[in-house]
Amino acid sequence: MPSSPVIFGHIHFLYTKEDMLEPNLYIPKPRYLCYNDQLCSGFYLNRTLFTFNNATCRRPEDFPLQFPLNGFNRGAWNSRYALRLFTQLHQCNAVNYNEPLRCNTLDVYKCLNSSKCISKNLLCNGINDCDYKDDEQCSSIDHLCLNSELYHLTRCTTKDYCISPALVNNGICDCGFNEYNLCDEEDTSERDTGKYISFPTICDRFTELIPVEIGERYETDETECEHWICNNSYTRCNEFWNCLDGADEVDCDPSPPLPCPLHHHICISPKTYQLMCLPFKQANDGNIDCLGATDEPQLCRSDDFPGIHANIYYSDIDNFFRQRNIDTERQPMMISFSLGKMNNSIKTNTTTIRLPLPINQGIIHQQQQRCHRGLLLRVWLDYEKNLTTETCLCPPSFYGNMCQYQNQRISLTLKFQTYADSRQILFAIVVLLIDDSDDRLIHSHQQFSYLYIRDCDIKFNMYLLYLTRPKDEKKNYSIHIDVYEKMSLTYRRSFLIPIQFSFLPVHRVAVQLNIPRTTDTIERCVNHHCIHGQCIKYSDHRNGTTFCRCNQGWSGRYCNISHHCTCSHSSLCIGILPNNRSLCVCPFNKWGSQCLFQSRICNSNQNLTCLNGGKCMPTDEHIVSNKKFKCICQKGFSGLRCEIIDNEINLSFHKNINLSQSILVHFIEVFDDAAPINGSTFQMIPVNQRTAIFYWAHPFHIIFAELDDKKYYLIRVQNTYHRSRRINQEIQLKDHCPHINEINQTLIEYHLLRRIKYYHEPCKNISLNISCFYDDNYFCLCNYFGQQRTANCFEFQPKKKFDCSGRSNCQNEAKCLQDRSECSQASICVCPRCFYGTLCQFSAQGFGLSLDNILGYQIQPHITIAHQPFAIQLSIVLTMIITIIGLVNSILSFMTFMNKEICQIGCGIYLLTISIITLFTMMLFVLKFWILLIAQMMYITNDSFLKIQCISIDFLLRIGINMDRWLSACIAIERVIAVIKGTSFDKNKSKKMAKFIILIVFIFNISTNIHDPIHRHLIKDNDNDNEKRIWCIITYS
Repeated sequence: MPSSPVIFGHIHFLYTKEDMLEPNLYIPKPRYLCYNDQLCSGFYLNRTLFTFNNATCRRPEDFPLQFPLNGFNRGAWNSRYALRLFTQLHQCNAVNYNEPLRCNTLDVYKCLNSSKCISKNLLCNGINDCDYKDDEQCSSIDHLCLNSELYHLTRCTTKDYCISPALVNNGICDCGFNEYNLCDEEDTSERDTGKYISFPTICDRFTELIPVEIGERYETDETECEHWICNNSYTRCNEFWNCLDGADEVDCDPSPPLPCPLHHHICISPKTYQLMCLPFKQANDGNIDCLGATDEPQLCRSDDFPGIHANIYYSDIDNFFRQRNIDTERQPMMISFSLGKMNNSIKTNTTTIRLPLPINQGIIHQQQQRCHRGLLLRVWLDYEKNLTTETCLCPPSFYGNMCQYQNQRISLTLKFQTYADSRQILFAIVVLLIDDSDDRLIHSHQQFSYLYIRDCDIKFNMYLLYLTRPKDEKKNYSIHIDVYEKMSLTYRRSFLIPIQFSFLPVHRVAVQLNIPRTTDTIERCVNHHCIHGQCIKYSDHRNGTTFCRCNQGWSGRYCNISHHCTCSHSSLCIGILPNNRSLCVCPFNKWGSQCLFQSRICNSNQNLTCLNGGKCMPTDEHIVSNKKFKCICQKGFSGLRCEIIDNEINLSFHKNINLSQSILVHFIEVFDDAAPINGSTFQMIPVNQRTAIFYWAHPFHIIFAELDDKKYYLIRVQNTYHRSRRINQEIQLKDHCPHINEINQTLIEYHLLRRIKYYHEPCKNISLNISCFYDDNYFCLCNYFGQQRTANCFEFQPKKKFDCSGRSNCQNEAKCLQDRSECSQASICVCPRCFYGTLCQFSAQGFGLSLDNILGYQIQPHITIAHQPFAIQLSIVLTMIITIIGLVNSILSFMTFMNKEICQIGCGIYLLTISIITLFTMMLFVLKFWILLIAQMMYITNDSFLKIQCISIDFLLRIGINMDRWLSACIAIERVIAVIKGTSFDKNKSKKMAKFIILIVFIFNISTNIHDPIHRHLIKDNDNDNEKRIWCIITYS
């Protein structure tokens, strides 16, 4: 038996002495295979086994194993024996051996009747990794893959079988070919195209769709085309006869080789073999008039699905004939929605860096050979004697005098996502490679800033190295990531990435992390071991792993190691590095290892950097980038320096339109060779207004509005986008876009593939006079093409779930709209009924008749009282009348009950107290009303004053009203007692009891309402682009 194992670190080949001494040119196959029976099992039982060198040995046929004929050389031996053994005994791979901590995670699969666990990526990959081959039992049940969502398996459509994602597009057809000669998991683009209903390719005489069974017939995109207009904007002059009579190609050549009258085709005469003019009406009439029957495409056209690649013979008769596209040629399968050629190109400035002097490529090649991956440096030893030496400057992943050795390292790739409320927040990301020792050593670290609107598409790549070479394999390592808000240095959350398979020298880790919402609370835990710190739970960690977040000046696993912080006073000190330097998190205007350097990228006078009130965010100083800063622009501005004025859309609605209190506006950007992009925004419309103003920073070509109950109105269609333009548009009834069910109730019952072929009919019907319509899948425009109106539809789903791609921070089941599906720059919440606020966090349900809820949204900001809505003016008049009457009544009551005779009994004391409380309450009420009015009109901006009045006035009003009710009840009770006792009623005792009861009632009311000022706070709500409101609310946890 050879001294070294052949594969997996424990499987040996065993030969007999006779096999080795036999004079044979062939390399014999092994007589026995010896293995560690703790690492693999599941073989034939009741076979002859024996033990050799603590290994279990059996014959190849007892596994069973299949070897081909004997090999002739070493290469043949490797391919015939070793490589085949690797595939057939892959369950014996020691890498898959059981580790309890890893087997309990969601990214692994635990083998049946075994303690072994494997990666989920190894399921259904054609190789047996489990002893009993249960990882390859991949038959689907009821056309479903078991645990498909958990293990991400792909189901074959050609047979009831599931395969691993690793087998998709691997060059081998593992699922088998279908009836259209397509490989299910290989030709994914053609397969998806064959199922995708594309409006531009409907009835274009080329079958793109796989037949679909509708009723008792099989339909494609080329069946039932009688109502389709084949000469449309997508087929016109595309060098193919999409119409059988060539109507879409007639009169298209601006410089024809033969001058012909209008409505004539050019073809070759079969008699003279010369170019001739053929009247349009003679095409597709059943008579061959042109050479090669080019005027009768129906006689020789192929309607095969384009996935079937057939050999087509083309006649070589003439240069002109060869230049014409043959009708049976395959055209591009995907055609996107278009309004014609879009003028939406964006010019980009590219900078080419040229070396000042030519460098000999041979010298560079020699330097690369000398230092491998490093740079060759010349070091001066003695300047006067001109003594130098050469050395290699190695990158972090290599070391050695020639950079010839690789470092043990972790190659980490990070990508971040944020919720809508954090897209304009600058974060500081701190990445630490730590071990599990009590010292919690930081082996290496990286720190960078992250701003979603700048870095949403960026993948951060970095190397993390170990302190020692080689690393200590007895320790467990992990990646700890802290997230801070760079402006305020507020701690946001921490993430943990465990490093599995510690014996590997190099790890490649790629993760995407979701930064939590600003409203998400930090999960704390109880851990008495955190001496000088807090116990915190890692974010999104399945096992609820915790760590000690140490106070400044402390470090270690349990925050019990003190150190001197050397960071600047305005920064955070979050740990100690192996070189005894502090690990610092700098504010946005400082940088450096100790945050001692002032960043001068964003000048203190921001007008020099960001215009129109934009906020400057500096890029990391140590990052090489051509963009040194990012401007966060105010509403209405965009561009690199906020220098571009956004498009302003001023909408007004005709009086005959029933206007809802909210309006949703959709902006569609159209591309020549890609699908349209949909962005949306929202705005509340006050009851007294019929206008709305929107600002949009992105290019657009189609705008339409959505009111309540899915009522759509077309605003504008433009072929060319113009930025910084003001659009004034009045929405009228003729701009209404009805649902297809309102036009024809029969069509909605059809299958989409059949229904869409009738969509030119509503546009051709002049009596309908519609400019657009929609269904549950498409939004269609009615435009003139030539002398007739045709439909032009793009994908739009009215029932689409608006949740900002799953990253909504809206509350109370509100919709979340964003301006782009990818890398959104802005988002807004659409609140359901009875909810309001930027995040729909305020509810009007269950409230009493408070001023904030009654009048809050009626008050118009920045508008004088004379121009306020009628409801506000009426409220002012009524308030003043009630106040005057209340004050007069209170003063007169006070003067009346000040009489000593009246105050001789308890009722007099009660009535005097009520008159004082009523006077006090009326003064508070009028004060509350005017503060609310002026604050919503934005004439009061003092936060301290507003906060004090928010906490105190409502609380005192509640006390006054409750005291009035309680004392009125006391008066009624005393009168009842006086009537019962008659002449024996004790006035002195009544007077003393009244004073005592007033005090008790006052204390009781304060104690029962003390929760109100505790839970009451001030909220500044940017309700939409134009309004900023201040709310005094009470919130209970």
